Amino acid sequence: MRTDRRWTALLLLVALTLVLAGCGGGTREQQRMTLYTSFGADLYTPLVQAFEEQTGIKVDVVFGGTGELLRRLEAEKGTAGADVMLGGGAESYEAYRELFVPYTVKDDDLIPGALKAPDRVWYGFNALPMVIMYNRNLVPEDELPRGWADLADPRWQGRLAMSDATKSGTAFVQVVTMLTLFADDGAEGWNTVSAVVKNARVLGSSSLPPKGVDEGEYALALTHENMAWKYAQAGGPVGWIYPAEGTATIPDSVALVKGGPNPDAARKFMDFLFSREAQEMASRQLGLRASRTDVPLPEGLSPADEIRLIELDIAWATAQREAILGRWKDLLTQ
Repeated sequence: MRTDRRWTALLLLVALTLVLAGCGGGTREQQRMTLYTSFGADLYTPLVQAFEEQTGIKVDVVFGGTGELLRRLEAEKGTAGADVMLGGGAESYEAYRELFVPYTVKDDDLIPGALKAPDRVWYGFNALPMVIMYNRNLVPEDELPRGWADLADPRWQGRLAMSDATKSGTAFVQVVTMLTLFADDGAEGWNTVSAVVKNARVLGSSSLPPKGVDEGEYALALTHENMAWKYAQAGGPVGWIYPAEGTATIPDSVALVKGGPNPDAARKFMDFLFSREAQEMASRQLGLRASRTDVPLPEGLSPADEIRLIELDIAWATAQREAILGRWKDLLTQ
């Protein structure tokens, strides 16, 4: 009888140990965070998978356009559904900076000042120069445009594609870049923007113009370097030009969401994104100009000192955003 009680007690102890171990393991497996991103699945999936494998933290991804996600965060203010937002230009993060909280990543000293906010409310995960992408089968080398101003030539009417600046952060930066470069055109840059838009098919997504060039629907597209690089790497008949007048490099940004439900996991994700491992993956595998100074360029991209880069006034672009978009909408209805 005494032996039976001992066995019963032992079995109960073993069962209790297994239950507690199971609970502990379950808690670890269930640790998670939510990422809002305008990165395509080809960009965010490798990063998310590497983070999950390294930390055991599950990342739930919500994909959308930059503007759409920012408006969603604004609607969720006080009850944030996201922990981190990734993708979109720095000017968008500045315009909605009240939605984010500053955080200094572990390798902050390896990120140049132009790729992070002074108060660290956002970081540039990578740099994206604006380019003119072209279809090699439709545009002979000796007929290529040299820069922005050439896009106003009537021969490109209907053969040029760009995205809608009200829906695409990339297009908004392209507009601001032209306004900056051609500020003395008699209408503070708007004569140039208007002439380019008259020739362009304005599309609803930033992915459509480069896709159209790759497929031969358009001869030219305004896009960013990484889009053109991806189609070239896939064997598409495409190339790209860094405009001769100059072009802007924008940080494709990332920030912690204020009031996010999983702040510890979110900070770990931020640190991971700026680790050498993640930045080398971005460069080698994804074709992105890494923000870390110790990570080399992807094969096929021009070094920064071979591109005529201009610095945009992000504070001005942020303050003038609604006015710029208002003028842009007027152009589309003319």
